[in-house]
This record gives sequence, structure tokens and C-alpha cells, in this order.
Amino acid sequence: MEAVVEEALCDGCDNAESTPVTRAALFIHLAMLVVTMIWGANFVAMKYLIDDIGSFHVALIRISFAALVFGLVLLARRGAIPRFPRPVWPLLLSVGLFGVVTNQLGISFGTGFLSAGVASMIATSTPIFTALISRVALGEALTRRKLFGISISFCGFMIVLLYGSGTAEFSVTNALGLLIGICGPISWAIATVLTKPLMAEYDATIVTGVTTVLGGLMIVPLLATQPGLARELVDLSWQGWLAVFVSSFLSVVVAYTIWYRALRTLDPAQLAIYVYMVPVFGILFAALVLGEQVTIFLLLGGATILAGVVVVNSGRRATVSAAAGEQSRLGGYVSLRMRKESHVGE
Repeated sequence: MEAVVEEALCDGCDNAESTPVTRAALFIHLAMLVVTMIWGANFVAMKYLIDDIGSFHVALIRISFAALVFGLVLLARRGAIPRFPRPVWPLLLSVGLFGVVTNQLGISFGTGFLSAGVASMIATSTPIFTALISRVALGEALTRRKLFGISISFCGFMIVLLYGSGTAEFSVTNALGLLIGICGPISWAIATVLTKPLMAEYDATIVTGVTTVLGGLMIVPLLATQPGLARELVDLSWQGWLAVFVSSFLSVVVAYTIWYRALRTLDPAQLAIYVYMVPVFGILFAALVLGEQVTIFLLLGGATILAGVVVVNSGRRATVSAAAGEQSRLGGYVSLRMRKESHVGE
């Protein structure tokens, strides 16, 4: 599967300069559209499973199934796995913790308190948290445009929180779900920043597979405390297994593989645009499958959130060269440090 995706995404890349629009480029954009549809459907699948087996078990299932599949991929490609130097392992472990464990737990528990449509909109805040964390960790400029966009998105969150359910009263459950759900985008933003130097040195699929497996190993003690999980899996209906397939295999394994492979051709700003489409499909699938109510305030809040995210990222292209230089220096520093420490003791 991985080889097919890689071949399809990279086909024609050598002729990218001479042919601005190629069939391969069109395929990449269509593939990314499929990714946004998968991620939108994922919130509906998770909501279905949560109502059946609970948020905690859904998170454990998603992580363990994805880790199992990636483990098989790494086993098949064991010859391509590099010998990571000692300084790299803390980064890999941190990405596994934030990008897999806390991210999935936050999304699962947040979705348990919120509707699938609202939960999918919260996911679009990832670029905002990435901008904030990049400012602290990498020193990237937090411009007035970004601050203005963050303020707009915060207003959108408040609209969704107070009126998104169709009532005008404050809901403690919605507030708790919002706070827990935001942990997912924050964790993913941290993982994204931590992954930057790794992507400059190693194959994206290998890094994704290793960090996912490490995240799976981290939840083994939690799996040991849930003896009833296996029975719940056996008792799942075919609809439940379809939801597991969507939320684990499609949403994590397939979508992540396409996403990172597409980074070879598209820049991050181009990919970020697709994140904005996730709640569109999330709300659509939630209305069609779960019969969730689509209120005017839900649409208004969602549009406000997306407007804020677009404002935050609209100035990105103007500073691409500076950001690329910063990332190159960071990657070069980490690379030099890895090479130095890899020779210690030889």
C-alpha cells in the first residue's frame, strides 16, 4: 500500500519544473481532498464508537490498531530503518507522546462531550497553536496579523461553545469538552514543531511509523488495565468494525501516509489549506449519518474559526524564505549534533 501511494504521489515529480500542472500534481490534490473527507468522516466514526464503547476505549483502539499496522510496515521495510543516533530518540519519544497518545486521547474524550461537527471544527485550530508554539520554541515572528487571526478564532470558539448546540445557555459539558478537545490540536502542534528537524534528516513514513509504534508501546500499561476491551471488540457489529476501520486505518495510517508523502511536492502552506475543509465534511457527514442538528450559530462559529485560521496563515507566504532559513538552521544544528554524538565512543 505504502509503495503504491509513494509511486503515485511522486510520479512525474522530476518534470515538475518543466510542467507546472501535471497529471501527478492533480492526483496529489485529489488525494489530499480524500484525506480531508477521511478526517471529516473520522469524527462521525469516533462519535459512533464512543456512544457504544466509550471515549477511553476508542482512543486505545485507534492507537493500538494504527501502531500494529505501522509495525507491520516497518517490519516489511526493516532494511530502510536507519540507526537513529542517541539525540534523536528523545525527539521520537516526544513525538510519539504528543502526536499519538495525548493527541488521540484529547480528540477522543473531547468528541465524547461534543457533537461530531463541533469536534471537527476544533481540529482546525491546529495552525494557530502551531504559530504560538513555533514562536516560543523556534522564535518565529508572532505578527499583528497572527494575533488578529487568533482573536477572531477565539470569538468563533465562544460562539460554538455558547450557542452551537442550538441553545443560548452556557453548558458546562460543552465547556469541558471544548477544553479537553483543544488538547488534541495543541498536542499535534507540539509534535509538528518537534518533527521539523527529523523530517529534514529521515524518511517521513519511517518517522511516522516509528513514533506511532512508540506511542502504541506507551499505552500498553493502559491496555493491561482494560480486560473488557477485547470482549467489546468481539461484540462489535459490522457498523462498529467499519467505524474502527475508518478511525484507525483510514484516518491514521492511510491519511498520514498521503499527507507526509504530499509534503515532497506541496509546501506546508498549500497543505494547511486542506485542513480548513475537514469541518465541512465533518458537519456534512454528521448531519447525514448521525442526524446532528446544523444550527446557524454552529455555521457562524465555524466560519469565524476558519476566518481566523486563514488570517493567521495568509501572511505565511510572505515569510516563507525566512521561515525556511530558520528551519534549515534548526535542522542543520540538530544534524550536526547527531553526527557529533554518533561518533562518541568510536
